[in-house]
Amino acid sequence: MSNAKQNRINRMINVLENSSSWISSSMLASLLGASERSIRNYVAEVNEAGTRHIESSKEGYRLAATTSAAGNAPASLLGNADIVPAGSDSRRDFTISRLVNARDGLSVFDVSDELFISESTFQSSVMPQARALVRQFDLNIETHDYRMTLTGREADKRKLLGHIATHNSYGYFTSTKTLENMFPGFDVQGILSSLVEICQRSDLFINNYAFSNLLMHLLVIIIRLTSNNELSEVDGPIDGDGLVAQLGKREQIVRCAQCIAAYFEKEFGCAVPRADFQQILLLLALSVERCDFGDLNREKLASIIDRDFMDMVLGILDECGERYNLPRFIDEPMRLQLVLHMFNAYQRAVYHVSYPNPLAAQIKSEHAPVYDMAVYIAHRFSTAMNVEVGENEIAFIAFHIGAYFEKFSAPDGAITCTVIIEEYHDFARRLVDDLKSEFGDDISVVAVMSCDGYLADPPESDVVIATIDVPVCGGSTKILIGPILTKQNVRKIRDRLCAIQEQRRRLYAQGLLGRLLQPGLFMRNVDANDATSCIDRMGELLAAQGLATPEYIADVHLRESVSSTAFTDSLAMPHAISVYPERSFIAVAHNDASIPWGRHDVRFVLLIGIAQEDMGLFRDVLDLIIEVFSSVETTMRLMQTDTFEEFLAALTHDIG
Repeated sequence: MSNAKQNRINRMINVLENSSSWISSSMLASLLGASERSIRNYVAEVNEAGTRHIESSKEGYRLAATTSAAGNAPASLLGNADIVPAGSDSRRDFTISRLVNARDGLSVFDVSDELFISESTFQSSVMPQARALVRQFDLNIETHDYRMTLTGREADKRKLLGHIATHNSYGYFTSTKTLENMFPGFDVQGILSSLVEICQRSDLFINNYAFSNLLMHLLVIIIRLTSNNELSEVDGPIDGDGLVAQLGKREQIVRCAQCIAAYFEKEFGCAVPRADFQQILLLLALSVERCDFGDLNREKLASIIDRDFMDMVLGILDECGERYNLPRFIDEPMRLQLVLHMFNAYQRAVYHVSYPNPLAAQIKSEHAPVYDMAVYIAHRFSTAMNVEVGENEIAFIAFHIGAYFEKFSAPDGAITCTVIIEEYHDFARRLVDDLKSEFGDDISVVAVMSCDGYLADPPESDVVIATIDVPVCGGSTKILIGPILTKQNVRKIRDRLCAIQEQRRRLYAQGLLGRLLQPGLFMRNVDANDATSCIDRMGELLAAQGLATPEYIADVHLRESVSSTAFTDSLAMPHAISVYPERSFIAVAHNDASIPWGRHDVRFVLLIGIAQEDMGLFRDVLDLIIEVFSSVETTMRLMQTDTFEEFLAALTHDIG
């Protein structure tokens, strides 16, 4: 199966998973960029594989409920050695694992037989994908007389194995199963349990993500050493001792590394070579927390890292706050935590140690504004330090700033409320206390009045909560309840409050997007075959209308090069990373044919330009648009639009 075809099948399943209704074959074909006949074939293949079941009717297709969580995972990830790899990624990874373990190379015919496919299919579909993946790790698959050999440094082969183990669809959750499938002769679970016990006895604090990454690297080292594949001079010198010497926990790190080496020698009967021991030291040193975040202050931080480095990162954080118009951008404790995190990220970049983030894609799609700020910080940092900061590290930066950034997002605002209740002992006070306790910051009680008092001088408020049926004034919403706040009353009030918030949000979105979207910036079927050409075409239109300069479009390309702005399967939102346009706008390209955009194929491109004075709106723009495109039903409606007016109506229809 070709990689493109497998990607379309995966996207089809994702669309069906996120749809609450049947989806027609024609709409699926449009969403995936395939023919209706192909859709029928994809459905048949999924149902034949048996891991998921797609129901069909005259209304279209929908995904049947699965009976267990395991039913969602590909068979090749569930540790069943009797199941032959069927998907394109599974066949690719199976081939690579066999090549890594084969000292004398492999026969093309033997691997084809193991996969139950023809030699021609293997050569035309599996090998191109395998070669493309290994090239990312500076490795090569050489073929002579139908015999394949994986060539390159041992260090790069280990990185490749770690990547395959941790970059499947289920991340760390199935990485040990993946290693078991790749190395069926090893007791992976037994080795893992021993490593966990050694690390837990080491008196080292390692966070969960670093710990999972560390264990995967250690497992790969042990597996490779037992096959007599050790690091050599070709792999380059590794100075784990030098890094460990800088750390306060150096004695614990060395002791932990020695325990791992002793376990290896006792269990497998051979010593750990010096270069591999240095690698273990390095992995441990880059995994431990330098200090307790709760005790962190500027003096303590200056004792761990260079003060110039600290000032540089703090300066970047100040620039980020200015860029996004957030004068209160993160507090002092979080600023110091980020400085320490960026120092660790710098060390990982210098020593070329990977640190996969299994939630990177989720963070990017669900917290786009925060992720975008992390992109800005990563770009400025990588430029200043001349190191590469990838998407995994960007997602970790987003982790750090996310919770704090949410404090400064534009709030919906508390709903003002007037309470009408007749005085009877302390019933009025108790009702107001119960309302405040139940609804917290969602409401702001501006007045507590009797019926006569309200009719004589009604205050302005969004809501009137009354225990007496009284006519309300000024367009307020009336909610009639009993004098005792029952669960039924609470649900009634909450439903009305939600309706008000939804209406506010819809009006706000319609106003905001209506202001930024313009008929003259709506393009249908742009002549573009990739992200670069699409941005250029849209840039030409913007330049013709005096909205964008060549400098601005160049900055949009720069932002795209740091991290793809395709936040969903159907949508890309390119924008600048440093330069501001003269005034704010959103240019729209709606294509019937999909445009390859990073790992996605998009049909909609919204090129966003936010003037400096409007940067406070940036978070709202991204959030609102992504919210719309996260809905399968709304995306389908948007795809059926042809004019600007139809597009704007569909875009703002379901917000809130």
